[in-house]
Amino acid sequence: MSELLTEVVRLSAATPDPDALLDGVARLLLGRADWVLADRLDDPDLVTRVAGYDAHGPMTVAYSGEVITRRSAARTIGLLSVLRATPGRMLRLDRATLEAAAAAGPSHAAVQAAAALELGVRELLLVGLVARDALVGVLTLGTSTAFPDGTVAELADVALQVGLALDAARLLAVQRAVATAMQTSLLPALPAVPGLRLAARYSPAAAGLDVGGDWFDAFPTPAGLVVVIGDASGHDVSAAARMADLRNILRAYAVDRPEPPSALVTRLERTVDILGLEGTATCVVGRLQVSDGGAWDLTWTSAGHLPPVLIHEGRATLVTTSPDLMLGVDPGAERTDHLLRLQPGDLLLLFTDGLVEVRGVPLAERLELLRRTVEEHAGNHPDQLADALLATTGTGAADDVAMLVVEVPAAA
Repeated sequence: MSELLTEVVRLSAATPDPDALLDGVARLLLGRADWVLADRLDDPDLVTRVAGYDAHGPMTVAYSGEVITRRSAARTIGLLSVLRATPGRMLRLDRATLEAAAAAGPSHAAVQAAAALELGVRELLLVGLVARDALVGVLTLGTSTAFPDGTVAELADVALQVGLALDAARLLAVQRAVATAMQTSLLPALPAVPGLRLAARYSPAAAGLDVGGDWFDAFPTPAGLVVVIGDASGHDVSAAARMADLRNILRAYAVDRPEPPSALVTRLERTVDILGLEGTATCVVGRLQVSDGGAWDLTWTSAGHLPPVLIHEGRATLVTTSPDLMLGVDPGAERTDHLLRLQPGDLLLLFTDGLVEVRGVPLAERLELLRRTVEEHAGNHPDQLADALLATTGTGAADDVAMLVVEVPAAA
């Protein structure tokens, strides 16, 4: 394997984003040409100029207009249509061929050939990037000398690797979009509850398929408002499906009878076990009921979930307890209820681990950062707090993030 191909393989493995991959490949190929362009092709007939580089860096104008342009109908005209019909999807054009094409009359191919000649090209090489026998991208290389046959053969190997990587990235994006759409379709609109202000956010992971298991919920029942934050294990469409099962079963049980959250979670876990719904999950389930003086009583249970954050009198604290086992470990596990009175002016934050977990950083350190951030925004509307948390601790999260904010407004 050549050194160039080795670098391309490494880049492909580390770069799931198609545009970033094409940009990186264009940079690597500068060692084989005077300038390099990279285009991405998308159905039905769209070409996107992703990158263009020469020895001086990014090219501001190259070949057929500005770098990073979008144009339709390009697959059926110009040099791209010739490339599509060329065996091996590699088109090698010398200066004489380009001059003939430029002089052939008004056409898109003539404009492209003339633009290449203006850049001092002696030889032009169009390298098709193929996946599943479809052209998904094009690398265009220009040189003022000539391409050695060894370089052309090397670029054929590079094209094969990049085409496969682009196809994998595209499939990943489709699967991620399906998981995200499935999950967001299941996340509810928050109810309007007199005496409370609610806010919630869901943010998919920054990259990859880390999406699918996190959810929030809030819905009224005859016995009070039920609030839930949960995280089903896994980061794919299957996790989203498990999340949907847990959410819907829990909702049904919560409106079926006025029992404490610990009993709800116990019934949920036994049902999951009987039905064979494999997988684990963590969650906090709570029930809010109106108390005296505008306060609200929260009864809640934690199945292995991170502790909520409470703002009381402007101070933020982690509401730590001894959490029970996560769901899916032992259907006979004992569940414990906890009681918390929310006074006017208090605010409670429920969140999933994507908001705080960062590889290589101790969880305690991240929880303290979250606590301080929540405290800094004490007194803000729950929506403002949720946005601030996503913009700070949630930025670049490697896992998806869900949060639910419940506030008892202070008396006017």
